[in-house]
Amino acid sequence: MRKPTRRRCKICKTKFTATYDNVWWCCPEHGFEYSQLLLAKKKLAAERKRKQEAQQERREMKVRKAAFKTKSQWDKEAQSAFNRYIRIRDEGKECVSCGNPLIGKSNYLTGSAIDASHYRSRGAASHLKFNVFNVHSACTRCNRELSGNAVEYRIRLVDRIGLVRVERLESDNESRRFDIPYLQRIKSIFTRKARQLEKRRARQQEHAA
Repeated sequence: MRKPTRRRCKICKTKFTATYDNVWWCCPEHGFEYSQLLLAKKKLAAERKRKQEAQQERREMKVRKAAFKTKSQWDKEAQSAFNRYIRIRDEGKECVSCGNPLIGKSNYLTGSAIDASHYRSRGAASHLKFNVFNVHSACTRCNRELSGNAVEYRIRLVDRIGLVRVERLESDNESRRFDIPYLQRIKSIFTRKARQLEKRRARQQEHAA
């Protein structure tokens, strides 16, 4: 005959004599509580598995969608990520063209929105559209209505990055080929840079508070 086993109750941790191998509770009440605990663990495991499978499915869908994207789509996404980084980088600075503060939400009429303005435009110098020295934050009035407000832009750009860099931009006419892998890297790099900058700013604000 099997000898009774001494073990600890899974609920109250007190020692008891178990007459069967599958008994891990000292009383019927704790037996019910233990069954509910096991059920909750099973539900939690099932939910975790479901989330992992959903996450994996989203990753696979993202890869499939990326495979069908055109170069034009990648270019648009890369430029969007780059421009967002520029706006975050220049947060708190004045408009590079008119010198007015860049504050408030988007308002086309007053020019209070923030645009990533290219000194040498994408149309005239597309090879410089991802150059961080060629792009700076400006108000919508200067960037859109005044086509960049080029004369004032140059004056303040010299103050901001120096005459040598400005002249280097102006003399750079070497064409560049942006293939899909390059555009993917641009999007990834500046998305990461923007996040890092946002996190660093958030930490600085917390320390200052």
